[in-house]
Amino acid sequence: MEITVSCMACLLNKEEKRLREQTDEKRKARCFREIMGLLAAEGDAATAPYLVSRIREIYAKYFTQDDAFAPIKRHYNRLMLAREADFRRRIGESADPVRMALCYARIANYIDFGANNQVTEEQLTELFAQADPLSVDGAEYRQFCSELERAGNFLLLADNCGEIVLDKLLMETLQKHYPRLACTMMVRGGDVSNDVTLEDAAEVGVEKVARVISNGTRIGGTDVKHISSDARRALEEADVILAKGQGNFETVYGGGYNVYYLFLCKCDHFTRRFGMEKFGGVFVNERRAF
Repeated sequence: MEITVSCMACLLNKEEKRLREQTDEKRKARCFREIMGLLAAEGDAATAPYLVSRIREIYAKYFTQDDAFAPIKRHYNRLMLAREADFRRRIGESADPVRMALCYARIANYIDFGANNQVTEEQLTELFAQADPLSVDGAEYRQFCSELERAGNFLLLADNCGEIVLDKLLMETLQKHYPRLACTMMVRGGDVSNDVTLEDAAEVGVEKVARVISNGTRIGGTDVKHISSDARRALEEADVILAKGQGNFETVYGGGYNVYYLFLCKCDHFTRRFGMEKFGGVFVNERRAF
């Protein structure tokens, strides 16, 4: 998905706010001008997650960057692992376990420190308490299940830490209902915000239910122009793809794959596009995501 004017403005506003903490005004100005030049040069064809990765490289030329997300990632992985048994029980007791697992996996997309800086455990708990499997679009869900009946390879494009515990439970549930299904999870190729890496997937035991592969990039999505050849092959060989999060929608949409997008709307652009309030839940196939 090509970047919009509102997305470019949002990127610039975020960088201006981040630069406020720096004191060298001349260096700040040089950094900001280079970022504006990047958007001017590449904004027409690049995705927002790719531009964010380039902006991060520019910022690192001028200022030191701390890995502020490492403790956040560990905390939310452990928080969700502590609740894993309860989520598994609730999914198993549901009238429709697959739909319930999808609902929980979508709610967990709230744990996003890139698009939404106001993440709180209290709101996360409230969202889970309000979980309603019927909020997962019925027509889209029936089509999803029909395709899984015939599918051999299922690929989940992961997004955030903490969230992957619910993604793991979703794949575990899918394999119970579709025994022929081989599941793969694709994660980021390096640290990006609180996004999932191979190390994070290992921490929560994803390998117990799925093959885990890296997309080979430090882009907050699955930008097909830049991912590794192995990652691209996994996309091409998958019968059904589930893409988690806004970043994966921004980078995968329009690529022609059989993708179902599952996420919460966390910014103005997405709430307008899908006609939802903030934290409204999306579950839609590529063919119908217009």
